Amino acid sequence: MHRQIVILLSVIVAWGIMSAQPAELMPHDVVQSGVKDSIVVASSDSTDERYVYLLHADETRFNQRINPDAQILVGDVVFRHDSMYMYCDSALFYETSNSLDAYGNVRMNQGDTLFLYGDRLFYNGDEMLARVRDNVVMIDKEMTLTTDSLNYDRTINLGYYFNWGTVEDTLNVLTSEWGEYDTQTNDAVFNYQVTLTNPNFVLTSDTLLYNTRTQMATIVGPSNIDSDQNHIYSTLGRYSTATEQAYLLNRSVLTNGDKRLTGDSIYYDRNGGYGEAFDRVEMDDFAGKTRLTGDYTYYNELADSAYATRRAIAIDYSQGDSMFIHGDTLRLLTRNADTDSVYRIVQAYRKVRVYREDVQAVCDSLEFNSLDSCMTMYFDPVVWNGPQQVLGEVIRVYLNDSTVEWAHVENQALIVE
Repeated sequence: MHRQIVILLSVIVAWGIMSAQPAELMPHDVVQSGVKDSIVVASSDSTDERYVYLLHADETRFNQRINPDAQILVGDVVFRHDSMYMYCDSALFYETSNSLDAYGNVRMNQGDTLFLYGDRLFYNGDEMLARVRDNVVMIDKEMTLTTDSLNYDRTINLGYYFNWGTVEDTLNVLTSEWGEYDTQTNDAVFNYQVTLTNPNFVLTSDTLLYNTRTQMATIVGPSNIDSDQNHIYSTLGRYSTATEQAYLLNRSVLTNGDKRLTGDSIYYDRNGGYGEAFDRVEMDDFAGKTRLTGDYTYYNELADSAYATRRAIAIDYSQGDSMFIHGDTLRLLTRNADTDSVYRIVQAYRKVRVYREDVQAVCDSLEFNSLDSCMTMYFDPVVWNGPQQVLGEVIRVYLNDSTVEWAHVENQALIVE
């Protein structure tokens, strides 16, 4: 009888121990709710910047069987990591790894200038890396970046995309396959099939640097800038999209209609309608069949004129044979532009030398008019034509294809044969 009583007491104690097991061992979710179906886990002024804090959620759950390390948060979820606030509809919060996964109407904002939106967010507080996916929009002051996948590294304030994206500011729209944007300096880097669209031109490149504050594009690879009136090719330089002024290096080429300007370095003002080229400059007028070379050339596209200095040479190949004109300063002028009777004038000043196969000359200054193929020489000109030499105060030589048709010598004329 005594033994039966002991066994009965043991069964009662065992039943009591089993009834006292904690609720989290049960296979279903446990829901914790605070006042008014919402909870506040941390205050917004928590000071340790290393940790991600959960500030608010309407509802929190735990699922020990499926995801024992995560808090399941639903409804008006708010996180903070130092100065960055994160909002979403629902989230998984991994407090031990200082990270979270956020879903639905994701929004991040830092200060009152940087805002980041998306459908999903994966944030690691230790690495300070945010990975935002699907319908991503980043807004920084007057810049808007849109893409499908964006990583934002808060340690260096850098956001980058790798599967096509668009950056838009108050003036330009830039698209590329890969790009990055620095929220501190407003510098952007674009790679692979880059297109910058401006109301006045389109820039295409493989690599481009751009600042959304200054709206300055820096060319660091083969690039083309096209507008209705001209074309620019360069591999190195800077182009202000606001003022449309260009500083181009590495044998850049500026083409305007039937004119082409090539130089080791070029300054070009599209609005002012002029350009300057330096070192090994070539200025080609294909319609007028002339070329201007030198180490400095100024080109006015509005007046359709140019001048060159420093080893300047003008080449006229409108006749049957090319004529070379050298002087300290050369000018190329256009008359009756935009008409059927357009013609060119070449002017040369100081220490002028002329060479063509059938005629050579020296003088102080010269003017060649393509309208009547007349070359007029001033101040002690001397002209050679085979065994003949002509001197005078002013000499006018009329050319016809590859021959000298006739010459007019004024004052103190002398012919030697």
